[in-house]
Amino acid sequence: MKQAKSLKEFTYILMGYVGTGYSYYKITHISNKKRHKTPQIHKKVSEYYQTNLSQGQRQYKRKQGKANYMAICYKDMIIVLHTIGKNIDKQGEFKILTSKGIELVFSKFLTLILFKDERDKWTYRLGKSSYLFFVGELEIAFNSGNGKKFHSLKAMFNHLPHYMGIGKQKREINKRIRELQKVSKFKKLWGLF
Repeated sequence: MKQAKSLKEFTYILMGYVGTGYSYYKITHISNKKRHKTPQIHKKVSEYYQTNLSQGQRQYKRKQGKANYMAICYKDMIIVLHTIGKNIDKQGEFKILTSKGIELVFSKFLTLILFKDERDKWTYRLGKSSYLFFVGELEIAFNSGNGKKFHSLKAMFNHLPHYMGIGKQKREINKRIRELQKVSKFKKLWGLF
């Protein structure tokens, strides 16, 4: 099992597996009541799905027509992926990965979606609720003259992983910021011009 220490590392590892033939997925979260058992849960998942096989063992399974499994964890989230082949899935346990992608809910403020864009390449974008959160909070910061909130939101947004889909959304938000700056009476105090 791969353990990601940052959101950037997690998104990079997940995209790597999705891009190399892991086309079924399941997402689970470790509940607050079981957080103290996180290492044991990781070990159990890894042993059950045999995620720590060597490259040779994976090739042997593939030649036998069996599915290979991989698990990635970040904070309380565990994603288990597998390739096409004979598997140990329960009915309806795994979902097939389509071009619409995977919705990854990290918190009530942050949702990322891994999807295929118009270039037919995998990338990430903010989920609708997260995008609207950023836009709404920026408008509130401008309306109330809260420069600290504005700069905190900008810093949060700038620390998101750098992918094409998120980049497009950043440009849209920066365009909205420029529109808000034109009518804001606080712009000089915030050092925006």
